[in-house]
Amino acid sequence: MLGDKSKFKIISALKNGEKCVCVIYKEIGLDQTLVSHHLSTLKNAGLISRRKVGRWVYYFLNKKAFKKIERIYGNVLGVRNIKDIKGVNCDDG
Repeated sequence: MLGDKSKFKIISALKNGEKCVCVIYKEIGLDQTLVSHHLSTLKNAGLISRRKVGRWVYYFLNKKAFKKIERIYGNVLGVRNIKDIKGVNCDDG
């Protein structure tokens, strides 16, 4: 799953906290529809979770899954402490 460059970019974008698709696709330079598809795949694999606030859906790393990955592979994703992850909110403008 993380061998796919696009999915890895999404995971990397989420390493510092939750974000909505409108932020993620701009950060990684992929089409919003493609990012949404990858987010769905990552969610189904248990690597990320989501929460809905009004019309926005925020995605974030599944901390338990990445704790396990950290134990297995070390600190590959650059997340030093899973507890310190913070979110980025969208402007409902």
